[in-house]
Amino acid sequence: MRLLLLAVLGSCCLTACLVGGVGSEVPERSICVSLTTQRLPVSRIKTYTIKEGSMRAVIFITRRGLKVCADPQDKWVKAAVKSVDSRSSTRMQTSPTGAQQTTHTAVTLA
Repeated sequence: MRLLLLAVLGSCCLTACLVGGVGSEVPERSICVSLTTQRLPVSRIKTYTIKEGSMRAVIFITRRGLKVCADPQDKWVKAAVKSVDSRSSTRMQTSPTGAQQTTHTAVTLA
């Protein structure tokens, strides 16, 4: 009896784990109901995404994970997007150090 109860409980746990994983495959939809007019400090912005459609918006994602919708035509929004872009491109342009550097050599196939 205990073995049957343990088997049922195990299959329930396995089912719960599998069903929980299915929901994570669905992309999260970001819907803006309203746009903020309050300026968001650039230091708090981690990244952003641009939403097209009936209501165009820039969705800023803060370092704490909050999503803030803003009007892409506002000057402060354009400046914040430019700042985040320059910050991310600066990180990508850093060169590898030591053994990570690669050398480019020509290879001839016969």
